[in-house]
Amino acid sequence: MGLLLDAPIQRCVGRFVPAPLPPAGTFDGQTVLVVGATTGLGLASAVHFATLGASVIITSRVASRGDAAVRHIEEAAGPSRKGDISCLELDLESYASCTSFMAKLKSSLSGPAALDVAIMNGGIVNSHWEESPAGWERTIQINTIGTTLMGLLLLGWMREGRGQRTSPAHLTFLSSREHLYPDIDQLTEWSHRKDGILRQVCSKENWPGGFWDAEPNYAVSKLLIMYTIEEMTRLARGPDGVPLVIVNSVCPGMVKTDIGRNISSRSWFHALCVWLTLVTTAKSADSGARILVQAAQKPVENHGEFFSYWLEGDQWRRKAEPVIYSDKARALQKQVWKEIIDELKAHVPELQHAGLDGL
Repeated sequence: MGLLLDAPIQRCVGRFVPAPLPPAGTFDGQTVLVVGATTGLGLASAVHFATLGASVIITSRVASRGDAAVRHIEEAAGPSRKGDISCLELDLESYASCTSFMAKLKSSLSGPAALDVAIMNGGIVNSHWEESPAGWERTIQINTIGTTLMGLLLLGWMREGRGQRTSPAHLTFLSSREHLYPDIDQLTEWSHRKDGILRQVCSKENWPGGFWDAEPNYAVSKLLIMYTIEEMTRLARGPDGVPLVIVNSVCPGMVKTDIGRNISSRSWFHALCVWLTLVTTAKSADSGARILVQAAQKPVENHGEFFSYWLEGDQWRRKAEPVIYSDKARALQKQVWKEIIDELKAHVPELQHAGLDGL
């Protein structure tokens, strides 16, 4: 009952009282990568990091949008900006784009120790079924499979730089409280099918396309990425168990962005619902981005933790017990990880050379 009462209070606080930013110069001399930073939360995060002293690398699927975002960040950070701002092309829907991006990132920096923070912000909300070039439903392809691939490629490289750093680098994933809500009984039933969980989740026949299912597969995609983040948290540890890279996931809460545009396009009713939700509960992109900046400063003691603006650690663990920590959830997590790794190993040979033992 307390949790139910806390949620609206915290929503109001988050809506009208932005989280504080760290002092000016906090990221002086550091390099921060923000994946998916041409609009919304990612763009606002890039502005904060640049204002706080960092050199910022953003990604974009379209070069012209990336160039416009770079100009925006430079102008917003102002003449006192200390670091460089640049953009590299990346499409999380494409395995080839992920590996090409990684090669360009490596060539643009002096070495793995030069990347201090990586923010995995890319993702979509799809209200209609679409198939990716790799044969998966696009929400799962981008939010889960592509994000896992990019996380693994970054993690493997960032681990290599630990010996040249005074403290571990940070790899932070944008998650969502939506991961708490999927029906894992359905996922468990699908896990016994010959073709596995992912094929069932991505099947057009299983697409929940009813009028009230405004964002099918979004919550599932966020639960599945939480499952793979758990494994990346394990892979981030060295032989002695100490994290070589600090891995976290974070939910900044409802933020005013255009990620719900596909929902709005379904009907005037859906557009009205999206507008009302954003007006009444959503914080600004600037406010939401502050929470990502905070996550990028978490100490090694917080490695592997999930941070939410309205659920404290113990509250989240109680809420997440059925979908994350129960025996049924643990079995699902292992199978999802195996299916995704099998897919990636089959189609991304570069992953074999990512420097990650135990894949």
